[in-house]
Amino acid sequence: MKILRIAVTGSAGSGKSLVCRRFKEIGLVTLDCDVIARQVVEPGMQGFTKITQLFGQEIVLKDGSLDRPRLRNIIVNDPKMRKKMEDILHPQIIKEMAAQMKNAAYTDKKAVAVEVPLLFELGMEKQFDVTIVVTANDPDLVKRISDRDKVTLKDAQKMLDLQMPQEEKTVKADYVIINKGTSSELFESVDNLFEEIQKEFLTT
Repeated sequence: MKILRIAVTGSAGSGKSLVCRRFKEIGLVTLDCDVIARQVVEPGMQGFTKITQLFGQEIVLKDGSLDRPRLRNIIVNDPKMRKKMEDILHPQIIKEMAAQMKNAAYTDKKAVAVEVPLLFELGMEKQFDVTIVVTANDPDLVKRISDRDKVTLKDAQKMLDLQMPQEEKTVKADYVIINKGTSSELFESVDNLFEEIQKEFLTT
């Protein structure tokens, strides 16, 4: 069975999760690479072992799980350690993502939408048939990251600066959704785009 593989990307705070939520409401299977990234570093997984070997036991909490805020602080401020961590985790994330796409339970909509924050940075666009980038105003992105992660605006900007600029992503993507209004307006954009995608890819 041929499944249409849709990647949804965009900068942190752009609204990728809302777009995927709408795709799920429409009837698509949806996956989230951030969730998969957490799954591959759960205690007992190979990723967990390798990450603790790299960063030391000080990043392990008393309950045995990773101290994610501490780990995030390290990788935001240490590019070399961030690169080492990415080299460990990204192949495992891609492998697990492919397995979950293959084994998902599909209904009448033969399509899967996957939220992939670092789609173009990692060259993962080759894994998909369609790529969508969600964009928003830069000040909105910084504010949303700050609110979501409970960090200062300065730290939120640093996190945003680690990512590929929005302009580069829009050039690389097949479709662009601009998130500058209400969630209802965003959902309407998703509905309209999926109609277009269906006509091109899912009409027999």
